[in-house]
Amino acid sequence: MASSTRQARQSIQQKLDGLKGIDLQLALELFAIANALQSSAQLRSLLSDPSAEQQTKDGAVNKVFAGLSDAARELARFGASLRWSAVRDQAAAFEVLGVRAIAAQSKNLDALQTELFEIEQLSAHDAELELALSSTRADAQSKETLIDTLLGKKASADALALAKQAVYSRSYKRFAQVIEQYGLWLAEFAGESVAHIRVAKELSSAQHERLGKALGKAFGRELQLNVEVDPEVLGGVHVTIGGEVLDGTVLTKLVNARLQLG
Repeated sequence: MASSTRQARQSIQQKLDGLKGIDLQLALELFAIANALQSSAQLRSLLSDPSAEQQTKDGAVNKVFAGLSDAARELARFGASLRWSAVRDQAAAFEVLGVRAIAAQSKNLDALQTELFEIEQLSAHDAELELALSSTRADAQSKETLIDTLLGKKASADALALAKQAVYSRSYKRFAQVIEQYGLWLAEFAGESVAHIRVAKELSSAQHERLGKALGKAFGRELQLNVEVDPEVLGGVHVTIGGEVLDGTVLTKLVNARLQLG
């Protein structure tokens, strides 16, 4: 990420954090801004053009987003006043902002992170579902309907909002990857890192707690544990944290032994 966009993101996140009364509706409006910027090259270019007069940008924001709240429009005007390294960066920043708003108003962030991981796993392990939610040939509305059918009565309003927004995202090609990224942003907001755990069989509550404490102590920070049961692991624990891998699985030991023998 170039320095101009990095600074702009920090500024607009601080602007959001300073607001009172952040709720799910504001998060949905921030997603609407992100999607509008993503879908309209003309709007994207105007609001990212450093040579355009701020009055012109403010007028465009007030016209295009007339149906949104004062807080959402103020954030859109502020975003247009900042300098962005690339024209698409502002749209991506408002997507992050929407996720951050959901995190800020969440009553149970740990539970939301768990829900999001379960949604990611559901999609990642079902090729047909992943294709349906990731295909560029299907329109976003039909994907939202599919998500409602699958999750409408099971997921919280926050998780449902994130899952629906993921079908509009251009952060990654695959739906599961977008959901995974949202989970990382939630963890970042909470001041945590995400530990992806692969085990052969489901951990008990006591094992989960012990593992969390041990890893937290080893890495010196709070960790959000996303545990995936994978029979191919055979035994032991495979841990990935921020690109760093701690692999103590039986499978890996067997493979390494074979390589040494060979």
